[in-house]
Amino acid sequence: MKIHACLFLVATLVVMPGCGEKSSVNQTDGIKDAFDARPNEGLRDAGEDIGDAVKDAGRGIKNAGENLKDAVEDK
Repeated sequence: MKIHACLFLVATLVVMPGCGEKSSVNQTDGIKDAFDARPNEGLRDAGEDIGDAVKDAGRGIKNAGENLKDAVEDK
């Protein structure tokens, strides 16, 4: 039983470093993005900007809620 556990541990430690590697599927798209050469670049950039704006708005709402909660707790 101990031998099986040791073999499993060794196999796991050998395989684990490969799990963290990122694939290079989007690498070409990233290069084209850097040179503004992607198809429909304007639409893609607009979509990315909208996504960033939504994230910022969400963070703002979260911070406002936390500030309101702190103000209510202080009174």
